[in-house]
Amino acid sequence: MLAELEIPHDSGNAVSLVERQVAALREQNQKSRERLIELFDIARRNQELATRMHQLGLSLMDAGDPRDIFTALYDNLRKDFNAERVAVRLFAKPAFMDFYPGEEFAGEELGELKLFRAVIDKGRPLTGKLKRQQQVFLFGDGGDDIHSAVMVPLRGDGWGGVLAIGSPDKDRFQENMGVELLANLGEVLSLILKPWIAVK
Repeated sequence: MLAELEIPHDSGNAVSLVERQVAALREQNQKSRERLIELFDIARRNQELATRMHQLGLSLMDAGDPRDIFTALYDNLRKDFNAERVAVRLFAKPAFMDFYPGEEFAGEELGELKLFRAVIDKGRPLTGKLKRQQQVFLFGDGGDDIHSAVMVPLRGDGWGGVLAIGSPDKDRFQENMGVELLANLGEVLSLILKPWIAVK
């Protein structure tokens, strides 16, 4: 309250140093308030995001087989994270051929593996614009409207793959954006898929 008080300080035509100091303090106080509000808002959004990620993890763990796993993954990412395009490609064979050998199981001998080798080996999500060959392999020819994406590595002993999320918004997945939660998702999904993947 003291900082908000307007106390006349008669100094004639001269600029009062006290008034200048009080004005500077008020301005600093206002900036501090705005920054605090911003930090509270960031904390609230992060908490909401963490809750949604937790729910996604539970949905994946509750899935009974690969078809259910991928359905839960795609549905949750689209509904709760506004993901426009999602694709999973595993450079491996399914452990049980009678269980959904869908398009996600791309096979272990594909030449396209070299397009994703760097992100798989690095073990960290990669954000930005996809190379044309990567885009076509992940999303088909209909993926031309994707202008930014994130590739999350999936991997285990003897196999690797990627979870890709694409957007028509070129600013949605910028290079060097924070990817910690996506890295965690990749680790969780890799562990959940592990029993369903045939290892050499």
